[in-house]
Amino acid sequence: MYFSPLVLMVETIKAEIKPALARRFRKIAMEKHKYKKGAVKAALEELIRRYVLCGKVEWKTLRGIMQSKALSVELQHKVWSSVD
Repeated sequence: MYFSPLVLMVETIKAEIKPALARRFRKIAMEKHKYKKGAVKAALEELIRRYVLCGKVEWKTLRGIMQSKALSVELQHKVWSSVD
């Protein structure tokens, strides 16, 4: 059996956002990447990379965005149980 020394690992992130925001993001991503296949993925990776490299997270702006009464640990258990 042959194993490639170069293995690219990927992570899937799922999120629910407002349809209007999704449409605007897709439109801008497609325009920026000249309507090529993978344009939305490339734009999202760029956005996440910029956010991570920024170095600081403003948690106050993120607090209260999720419309869920569950605790974060409960949400993690729910997600990981659906993966198995």
